[in-house]
Amino acid sequence: MKFCHNCDWFADGDTERERSKLALDHFVETGHSIDSSDSVGRPTPPSICEELLVRELVRAASAAD
Repeated sequence: MKFCHNCDWFADGDTERERSKLALDHFVETGHSIDSSDSVGRPTPPSICEELLVRELVRAASAAD
């Protein structure tokens, strides 16, 4: 499967050569980064608590000052 990191585009179900051509076309048209994966579905990021993430980002930014 080939999928885009920037939008919902993906290529699945065709031959590897066709998927590669479609991915290259999408990259040329949009400039988006494409990922190739051996999985049958798009990887999903782990779910995290947004409040915790913001707190950690603020703490890291404060420590950098």
